[in-house]
Amino acid sequence: MIFNFVFFFLLYRERKANPVWYFTPPDAYRLTEQNITDFVNCVKECAFIAIFTKAYLKEAAKACQYLSMLRPELIVPPLVEKLFSSIDSMSEPHRFTSIMTCLASLARQIVRQAPHFSQGQTYVLPLLMAVLPGIDSNDFKKTAVTFQFLNAMLMLVTCVDCSSAIHTRNDLTEIEKEVCLSTAKFEDFVTEFLNRTFQMIDTLSTEMSDAVVVITKVNLEDHVTELALTSMMFGIVQQCSKKIFQTVREKITNFLAGSFFTPKVGKLVTGLVRAILKANPEETLKYLLPQTCERIENIMSHSETTILTDHKGDTELTWCLILFSELVRARGDTLLIYKPIILSVFHRCVRIVHKDTHEAVANAAKNLLKSLSYVYPLEYRLTVENIEEPFTDFLPIR
Repeated sequence: MIFNFVFFFLLYRERKANPVWYFTPPDAYRLTEQNITDFVNCVKECAFIAIFTKAYLKEAAKACQYLSMLRPELIVPPLVEKLFSSIDSMSEPHRFTSIMTCLASLARQIVRQAPHFSQGQTYVLPLLMAVLPGIDSNDFKKTAVTFQFLNAMLMLVTCVDCSSAIHTRNDLTEIEKEVCLSTAKFEDFVTEFLNRTFQMIDTLSTEMSDAVVVITKVNLEDHVTELALTSMMFGIVQQCSKKIFQTVREKITNFLAGSFFTPKVGKLVTGLVRAILKANPEETLKYLLPQTCERIENIMSHSETTILTDHKGDTELTWCLILFSELVRARGDTLLIYKPIILSVFHRCVRIVHKDTHEAVANAAKNLLKSLSYVYPLEYRLTVENIEEPFTDFLPIR
């Protein structure tokens, strides 16, 4: 690992040295392209073997990252093949998590178009689809590694179906045509990802241990899962097409309709809402805030005489107010048109004595004040170009 870093640093000093401050060696003494290739071929097998050693996985992943910067065509394809071969391996499940940990550090080399390695993008959709079975509520480590890999990839790609570009552009290479055709699977990926996420949430919400979480601190695993899930969902919706965002919004809205969740999984659900709310607050509020406020009003109307002073609380009301507090995190200007129903909820619920319910109301007030007083960016996308069809001026895969 140290030798690998020294070689990489030496190459950087030779190729990027400042002529004012650093000595520039003569061309005859510099590392040649063949030297770099020979070095990568010499070290890569040791790095590949080290991936499967528990004690040195991080060092192996870092070594593969450096090597992929030098020669991605020699590092990325073998590791991708190893991942595909490990997915169905029942006898060695640790191989799957080890290789995914390594590939997460190679995400940039996979998605970018390099002069000598442009086919990395052809692996993106197959990889995204292949790792989805790693979302397993019974195996936190595998789920965490899967989320880590998906997060690394989704922050670097634009989730847009570019398949129609092969009919509108005549400047595409064969690899670019293949990549454009593969992007037609983005919607399938998003749908399957959400289905597996919802399945995981449903499983967690029915576990016997859920009753304990109500009176104890949220454990580290739940917190890590919540952060990763929110980050992944935001990675998708902040730079996806309108069609894919609509699919995401509809599935999350349908999942929330008429349901309420316990504290253990509530944060996972609100994490999904927070992501789509940040990416497109207008449309998210349109389909969620009025329905949530109406649901709260109905609960209060049917039992207001007892619910205000009931120290046991109402689980459904508590969940609705938690969701309400999440929705008022939206950009301040998008909340103004909902002022009457927001104030109505506060007037009805501010006197509730149940601890968790009152805390949800307090959080809603805090989030609302922040939303109305903070300055927010209007766009979070990585590019300001138009990513919708017909792709005549801009192609998202480039």
